[in-house]
Parts: sequence; structure tokens; C-alpha cells
Amino acid sequence: MPAQSLGSSGPVVRLDFNESPFGLSTSARAVFNAFTSGNRYPPFAQDALVAAIAAYAGVDATRIMVGAGLDDVFATLAIATIEVGDEVIISDPTFGVYRSLFGVHGANIVDVPLGPAPDFTLNVDAIIAASNERTKLIIICNPNNPTGTLFAKADIRRIVENVDTLVAIDEAYAEFSGAFHVDLADEYPNVVLLRTLSKFAGLAGYRVGYGIFPPALMPWIRRAAPAFYNVSAISAAVAIASLQDVDELMQNVAILNQERDALAANLNELAGVEAYASSANFVLFSIPPEADVAITAALQENRIFIRRFGGSLSGTIRVSIGSPEENRLFFDTVASVIAEHR
Repeated sequence: MPAQSLGSSGPVVRLDFNESPFGLSTSARAVFNAFTSGNRYPPFAQDALVAAIAAYAGVDATRIMVGAGLDDVFATLAIATIEVGDEVIISDPTFGVYRSLFGVHGANIVDVPLGPAPDFTLNVDAIIAASNERTKLIIICNPNNPTGTLFAKADIRRIVENVDTLVAIDEAYAEFSGAFHVDLADEYPNVVLLRTLSKFAGLAGYRVGYGIFPPALMPWIRRAAPAFYNVSAISAAVAIASLQDVDELMQNVAILNQERDALAANLNELAGVEAYASSANFVLFSIPPEADVAITAALQENRIFIRRFGGSLSGTIRVSIGSPEENRLFFDTVASVIAEHR
């Protein structure tokens, strides 16, 4: 259950939204502390922010569109491409916003499910077969949320090469996996990359996401985009400064990856628990049914907030990787309940 849904007061351990436990980087903190121009609108085209992101991503700035978080970039993509009755292909279990966001813009959502646990494989042949003249977009979340699965680039390439539609690769967690797809976006005119500074850069509260688009699509994206790309002046300034501290941010990523792997290994030592391989900043794991209610109650009692899922992921928990202390408190809580139910 997300922490915000309870509206409770007091200290909580927030392991439910895949946020970073780290604060602003050194340069970003200095910019934040010195910021005094909030009474002025930001530059209309956010040129400095776009330039900083383009330099980080290694692409031409003319292919970048920013937004107030990655959801905002997806909304602009929907406005620019989706008409009522168009089809968008997703592969559940995946990020739930795809279904609701593109659905509200009139798209019919076509689900080509992932394979079963523990591998959660991408069904490449079925995705290609599902694409038709009504398909406007295929969305691939890589690494996938909430499973943490990293799909092979060769599989994504095969989809891109065999469909006549846009393929949007959601790279929100790419920094944790080290797997990027700029080479595909450079090679193929139907590839869109979607990224965010919320996760690896710890800017979830500042809401800065961006997309890397084919040059031919950019005029339509710009026409659909809101003024200032919905990015505030302080968010833009902090984001630009953060990208000056990439080495510092990647040190944080390395710490989180180490904590993730350690937590997964510890969970797999518990009776009846299976932690699935993850290339993101979270771990999805199954729990024994007889301990389900007790685990939920213990986590709530200790004000530790995680995400639970239904459907094909019923009986699983997704836990974000927090600080070492938070991870230990979470594990000890789950372990104690499992021990009581052995």
C-alpha cells in the first residue's frame, strides 16, 4: 500500500514509489540554496535544460523534449500521435500508467502478456503479430516495472525491425541496469526513448522527464507540448546542476544496486520466498500465502510502505531500495513474520 494513501503522520519508511533515498547532489544543492528567480517564468523552450540533457544522453538537442516527469512526456506523445480507436500494445505486468493514460486519449490497449515468473519474458513474436494498421505505439519498459526484468536488446531490435509503428522504450530505470538504447534510436526512425531524472538522480519531487524522438516526429511533438514544457524554473535549474554531478549520482546508483542484490539474496534465504532478478532500484518477490496477512500487518505496524499487486502478480510485494537502515528494517520485519509461520 502506498504511504500517501493512508494520510498518516509521523516517520515512515517509504519503499513504495521507487524513489531515491539520496538527497540532491552537491551542485544541485548549491543551486537550490542560491535560487532567487522564482518570480520569473523559465525560458519558453527550456534551452539550457534541453542542452544539458542532450549532452548527458549523447544525442542532438533537436531530438529532446522535456516534461514535468515522464508521465508528462508520455501525455505529450499521446496528444501528438493517438486518435480515438488507435491501438497501443503493452505487455502486462508493466507500468500501470500506460493503460490509463493512453486509454483516456482514446486508444484501445492491446495486452501481449509477459511470460510467467520468474523470467517474465517478452513475447516478441506475439507483439509483432499483434501489430496492425491501427497500431500507433508499442511500449516496452526496460528494465520493466514492476518485475525488474531486463529484456535483451536483440529482442527489442527484432520488434523494431518487424513493425510499421512507433516503438517507445521506457528507460526510467536504465541507469541501474547500464542498458541504454540510443543506438537503436539512432539507427531506426520508429524508436522513441523515454527517460526521467526521478530515479537515478533523485529528483522525483522536482518532476523532470524527457524523451528522445525521431527527427521527423519532433515538429508534432513540439506542437503538442505545453508552454515551458511544464517544467518549473527551480526544477530546470536543479536538473541542470544534477547533470554536472553524474559521477556522484552513479556512485549512488552503485550503492543502491549493491543494496538491491544483497536484499534479494537475503529474501531468497527465507522459507517460501522467491525474489526475482531485478535490474532496477527495486525488488519484486513472492511470499508464502499463509504469511500474507501477517506480513502486511507487520509492515503497516512498523510504518514501512511497499507495493502489493493483484492479477498475475497476486501474492507478490515490490519493495524499493532505500537506505541500508531502511532495507534492514524492512527485511527484519518480513523475516520475523516468516519465522513465526514456519
